[in-house]
Amino acid sequence: MIKIKIITGSTRPGRFNIQPAEWIYEVAKKRQNIEVEFLDLVKINLPFLDEAISASQHKYSQPHTLEWARIIGEADGFVWVTPEYNHSYSPALKNAIDFLYAEWNYKPVSFVSYGSLAGGARAVEHLRGVAGELKMYDLREQILLSNYWENLDENGKYKFNERHEQMANQILDSLTFWAEKMKAAREEM
Repeated sequence: MIKIKIITGSTRPGRFNIQPAEWIYEVAKKRQNIEVEFLDLVKINLPFLDEAISASQHKYSQPHTLEWARIIGEADGFVWVTPEYNHSYSPALKNAIDFLYAEWNYKPVSFVSYGSLAGGARAVEHLRGVAGELKMYDLREQILLSNYWENLDENGKYKFNERHEQMANQILDSLTFWAEKMKAAREEM
Protein backbone atom coordinates (compact mmCIF):
# COMPACT_ATOMS: atom_id res chain seq x y z
CA MET A 1 0.00 0.00 0.00
CA ILE A 2 1.33 3.42 -0.96
CA LYS A 3 1.64 5.83 1.99
CA ILE A 4 0.96 9.50 1.30
CA LYS A 5 1.51 12.17 3.95
CA ILE A 6 -0.31 15.53 3.84
CA ILE A 7 1.78 18.15 5.68
CA THR A 8 0.45 21.48 6.92
CA GLY A 9 2.84 24.30 6.12
CA SER A 10 1.82 26.85 8.73
CA THR A 11 1.68 27.03 12.50
CA ARG A 12 0.34 30.57 12.61
CA PRO A 13 -2.55 31.15 15.07
CA GLY A 14 -5.86 31.36 13.20
CA ARG A 15 -4.19 29.89 10.10
CA PHE A 16 -6.15 29.33 6.93
CA ASN A 17 -3.68 26.52 6.12
CA ILE A 18 -5.62 23.92 8.04
CA GLN A 19 -8.61 24.23 5.69
CA PRO A 20 -6.94 23.21 2.41
CA ALA A 21 -4.83 20.62 4.25
CA GLU A 22 -7.87 18.95 5.83
CA TRP A 23 -9.79 19.24 2.57
CA ILE A 24 -7.21 17.41 0.42
CA TYR A 25 -6.78 14.87 3.20
CA GLU A 26 -10.53 14.13 3.03
CA VAL A 27 -10.35 13.81 -0.76
CA ALA A 28 -7.39 11.43 -0.44
CA LYS A 29 -9.12 9.30 2.23
CA LYS A 30 -11.79 8.35 -0.34
CA ARG A 31 -9.19 6.39 -2.32
CA GLN A 32 -8.77 2.68 -1.82
CA ASN A 33 -5.27 2.46 -3.31
CA ILE A 34 -3.41 4.65 -0.81
CA GLU A 35 -2.96 5.02 2.91
CA VAL A 36 -3.03 8.69 3.83
CA GLU A 37 -1.90 10.45 6.99
CA PHE A 38 -2.46 14.04 8.07
CA LEU A 39 0.61 15.67 9.64
CA ASP A 40 -0.14 18.92 11.42
CA LEU A 41 3.06 20.81 12.25
CA VAL A 42 1.28 22.44 15.19
CA LYS A 43 0.73 19.05 16.81
CA ILE A 44 4.14 17.70 15.79
CA ASN A 45 5.64 20.76 17.47
CA LEU A 46 9.23 20.52 16.30
CA PRO A 47 11.57 22.99 17.99
CA PHE A 48 13.70 25.30 15.91
CA LEU A 49 16.33 23.10 14.23
CA ASP A 50 18.51 21.84 17.06
CA GLU A 51 20.62 19.11 15.47
CA ALA A 52 24.36 19.80 15.65
CA ILE A 53 25.21 17.73 12.57
CA SER A 54 23.80 18.33 9.08
CA ALA A 55 20.81 16.14 8.20
CA SER A 56 22.69 14.88 5.14
CA GLN A 57 25.01 13.00 7.52
CA HIS A 58 22.03 11.06 8.94
CA LYS A 59 23.33 11.24 12.52
CA TYR A 60 20.25 12.44 14.35
CA SER A 61 20.60 12.89 18.09
CA GLN A 62 17.34 14.38 19.34
CA PRO A 63 14.31 12.19 20.19
CA HIS A 64 11.95 14.51 18.27
CA THR A 65 14.18 14.25 15.19
CA LEU A 66 14.25 10.47 15.40
CA GLU A 67 10.44 10.38 15.64
CA TRP A 68 10.08 12.84 12.75
CA ALA A 69 12.50 10.71 10.70
CA ARG A 70 10.38 7.62 11.39
CA ILE A 71 7.18 9.40 10.32
CA ILE A 72 8.66 10.82 7.11
CA GLY A 73 10.77 7.76 6.34
CA GLU A 74 7.76 5.47 6.09
CA ALA A 75 6.07 7.73 3.52
CA ASP A 76 6.08 7.09 -0.22
CA GLY A 77 4.93 10.57 -1.25
CA PHE A 78 3.79 13.93 0.04
CA VAL A 79 1.46 16.86 -0.42
CA TRP A 80 2.91 20.01 1.11
CA VAL A 81 0.24 22.62 1.84
CA THR A 82 1.92 26.00 1.92
CA PRO A 83 1.07 29.63 2.43
CA GLU A 84 3.01 32.33 0.65
CA TYR A 85 4.75 34.67 3.07
CA ASN A 86 6.74 37.51 1.49
CA HIS A 87 7.09 35.68 -1.84
CA SER A 88 8.24 32.42 -0.21
CA TYR A 89 7.02 29.63 2.03
CA SER A 90 6.70 29.54 5.80
CA PRO A 91 9.56 29.13 8.28
CA ALA A 92 7.64 26.32 10.01
CA LEU A 93 7.64 24.25 6.82
CA LYS A 94 11.30 25.07 6.13
CA ASN A 95 12.23 23.98 9.65
CA ALA A 96 10.30 20.69 9.34
CA ILE A 97 11.92 19.92 6.00
CA ASP A 98 15.46 20.80 7.12
CA PHE A 99 15.46 18.41 10.08
CA LEU A 100 15.83 15.47 7.67
CA TYR A 101 17.50 14.49 4.44
CA ALA A 102 17.52 10.80 3.42
CA GLU A 103 13.91 10.32 4.53
CA TRP A 104 12.77 12.70 1.76
CA ASN A 105 14.95 11.18 -0.97
CA TYR A 106 13.44 9.62 -4.10
CA LYS A 107 9.85 10.42 -3.20
CA PRO A 108 7.32 12.52 -5.14
CA VAL A 109 5.81 15.70 -3.75
CA SER A 110 2.97 17.91 -4.89
CA PHE A 111 1.69 21.19 -3.58
CA VAL A 112 -1.44 22.99 -2.49
CA SER A 113 -0.71 26.68 -2.03
CA TYR A 114 -2.54 29.86 -1.24
CA GLY A 115 -1.92 33.55 -0.97
CA SER A 116 -2.75 36.71 -2.79
CA LEU A 117 -3.03 37.05 -6.56
CA ALA A 118 -0.27 34.50 -7.29
CA GLY A 119 -2.00 31.92 -5.07
CA GLY A 120 1.24 30.83 -3.44
CA ALA A 121 3.00 30.12 -6.75
CA ARG A 122 6.18 31.87 -5.60
CA ALA A 123 6.27 29.77 -2.43
CA VAL A 124 5.93 26.62 -4.51
CA GLU A 125 8.72 27.73 -6.85
CA HIS A 126 11.04 28.01 -3.85
CA LEU A 127 9.89 24.61 -2.57
CA ARG A 128 10.67 23.03 -5.95
CA GLY A 129 14.33 24.02 -5.52
CA VAL A 130 14.35 22.54 -2.02
CA ALA A 131 12.72 19.33 -3.29
CA GLY A 132 15.41 19.04 -5.96
CA GLU A 133 18.17 19.34 -3.37
CA LEU A 134 16.44 16.60 -1.34
CA LYS A 135 16.39 14.28 -4.40
CA MET A 136 12.60 14.44 -4.52
CA TYR A 137 10.44 14.47 -7.63
CA ASP A 138 8.27 17.57 -7.62
CA LEU A 139 5.11 17.05 -9.63
CA ARG A 140 3.73 19.54 -12.08
CA GLU A 141 0.18 19.10 -10.77
CA GLN A 142 -0.68 21.53 -8.00
CA ILE A 143 -3.54 23.60 -6.62
CA LEU A 144 -3.18 27.37 -6.21
CA LEU A 145 -5.82 29.27 -4.25
CA SER A 146 -5.53 32.91 -5.33
CA ASN A 147 -6.91 35.62 -3.06
CA TYR A 148 -8.40 32.82 -0.97
CA TRP A 149 -10.20 35.28 1.35
CA GLU A 150 -12.52 36.16 -1.53
CA ASN A 151 -13.90 32.61 -1.52
CA LEU A 152 -14.78 32.26 2.16
CA ASP A 153 -18.35 31.81 3.30
CA GLU A 154 -19.95 33.79 6.14
CA ASN A 155 -18.33 31.42 8.68
CA GLY A 156 -14.84 31.82 7.24
CA LYS A 157 -14.84 28.42 5.50
CA TYR A 158 -13.33 28.13 2.04
CA LYS A 159 -15.80 27.12 -0.65
CA PHE A 160 -14.07 24.27 -2.49
CA ASN A 161 -15.82 23.35 -5.71
CA GLU A 162 -15.96 20.54 -8.27
CA ARG A 163 -12.98 21.95 -10.19
CA HIS A 164 -10.88 21.91 -7.00
CA GLU A 165 -11.84 18.28 -6.44
CA GLN A 166 -10.88 17.39 -10.03
CA MET A 167 -7.49 19.06 -9.53
CA ALA A 168 -7.01 17.25 -6.21
CA ASN A 169 -7.69 13.93 -7.91
CA GLN A 170 -5.22 14.76 -10.68
CA ILE A 171 -2.61 15.45 -8.00
CA LEU A 172 -3.42 12.20 -6.21
CA ASP A 173 -3.39 10.18 -9.47
CA SER A 174 0.05 11.50 -10.38
CA LEU A 175 1.36 11.24 -6.83
CA THR A 176 0.22 7.62 -6.54
CA PHE A 177 1.66 6.67 -9.93
CA TRP A 178 5.08 8.15 -9.17
CA ALA A 179 5.08 6.95 -5.57
CA GLU A 180 4.65 3.37 -6.82
CA LYS A 181 7.43 3.76 -9.39
CA MET A 182 9.80 5.42 -6.95
CA LYS A 183 9.05 2.94 -4.17
CA ALA A 184 10.13 0.12 -6.47
CA ALA A 185 13.25 2.09 -7.44
CA ARG A 186 14.11 2.76 -3.76
CA GLU A 187 13.85 -0.96 -3.07
CA GLU A 188 16.45 -1.59 -5.81
CA MET A 189 18.89 0.88 -4.26
